[in-house]
Amino acid sequence: MGATEKISQFIVDTKYQNLPRDVVDKAKRSALDCLAASLAGITEPVSQTVTSYVTKLGGAAQASVYGAGVKVAVADAALANGTIAHALDYDDCGVKIGHPSVLVLPALLSLAEHVGASGEDLLAAYVVGLEVEGKLALHADFKLMQARLNHQTWYGSIGAAAACAKLLKLDVSRTRMALGLAGNSACGLSANHGSMAGAMAAGHACRNGVTAALMAQAGITANADIIEGKNGFYDTLVGPGQYDAERMADGLGKPFYIESPGISLKMYPSCYHTHRALDGVFKLLGEHHLDDKDIATVDVGTSERALRVLAFSEPATAYQAKFSMPHCIAAAVVDHAVTLETFTDAKLNDGNIVAARKKVQLSFPDVPIWPGLADVGPDTEFVGNPVTIRTTDGRSLSARVDIPRGDASLPLTDDELLEKYQDCARGQLRQDDIERSAGLVRGLEKVGDVGALMGILRSPLHGA
Repeated sequence: MGATEKISQFIVDTKYQNLPRDVVDKAKRSALDCLAASLAGITEPVSQTVTSYVTKLGGAAQASVYGAGVKVAVADAALANGTIAHALDYDDCGVKIGHPSVLVLPALLSLAEHVGASGEDLLAAYVVGLEVEGKLALHADFKLMQARLNHQTWYGSIGAAAACAKLLKLDVSRTRMALGLAGNSACGLSANHGSMAGAMAAGHACRNGVTAALMAQAGITANADIIEGKNGFYDTLVGPGQYDAERMADGLGKPFYIESPGISLKMYPSCYHTHRALDGVFKLLGEHHLDDKDIATVDVGTSERALRVLAFSEPATAYQAKFSMPHCIAAAVVDHAVTLETFTDAKLNDGNIVAARKKVQLSFPDVPIWPGLADVGPDTEFVGNPVTIRTTDGRSLSARVDIPRGDASLPLTDDELLEKYQDCARGQLRQDDIERSAGLVRGLEKVGDVGALMGILRSPLHGA
């Protein structure tokens, strides 16, 4: 039995009833976090533009678009919802995969509403999708970023297809076809980082997954060994001899990716490469009672790898500011907070923050600073960004936070996660709908039809 067949057998055989309780609980937390990012992202320009695009396409009213008040064709809904969920880069993070949930959950929610699936069915499919995409990434060569590809779209398309095939209850043969079809659609170029097309990477993965599963259900065929085959997924993406497809397939669910290495939830709506540095800065600000007028310079240690993502030292847009270490650190020292408001045009052009950005200096110490990219081994023991604040009165204050709040090994509390959801949803939903939707996600296994949740999420701004 080859790797693709083993993966497909795992997808078919995995049952909700057999999932460990901790896996289910972690999946519900990640789902709530992903929907928080989605609700906050509804008003972003890329979200509004994509929503307008899919609405004008017309077609059958099959699945809801977040915040649009309408239903569109299910694949189009997956495209829009995946894009919306990733619009703010506030969604979760995972080793080597980048942003795991946003590549799978919007596809599943769209398809689940279309077919009237239960919460149990959705949870099983969600765990499967996270597992397949995560393990595919973990067992590839660690030099993937040199290929200049947006690897999330590649792995995400396969993960979303696995999840959607599970939701549709496809057999092993048709699940193999779904994976083959998804592999045929996967693409993504890192040159689009920082643009609307970059934010749409998740949307494309979600649409690819939905489309592949539905096509396989309809009898469309593809290569049955797409993962391990010559010129197939791994062979094309990372090259011959640079992956271990058999080991990957044999390790599915042992343990689940969501258990180890686990999924990290964001405290701040900025690139995850900034979070350890921000925690270090906030530590120093709090311990020494500093404000921006007390600070002469802030030195932040980072790596060349991280700067592939933190690509905008002088951001031109509020979205690029999320991928700018100087902007994030400047906002922290000026406002003593990094929130959704930090990444608006007003804050981008705020005179105090502009001045503070000039105080931020980047250095490259010879320590394994957390890179979060695909060109390092999963067993690497990372450290946080060393941060040194030099004050106007001549002091030199240093800190380093190795594990940020929200990391899989230092998770947000349930109250902190709920607070994030409420904060993100407040501008979109009425308070009663915020509470109802959060309750549905936290008790997802009890939901008979996921359409009840999607009915709330499609509510136009302020429930109007």
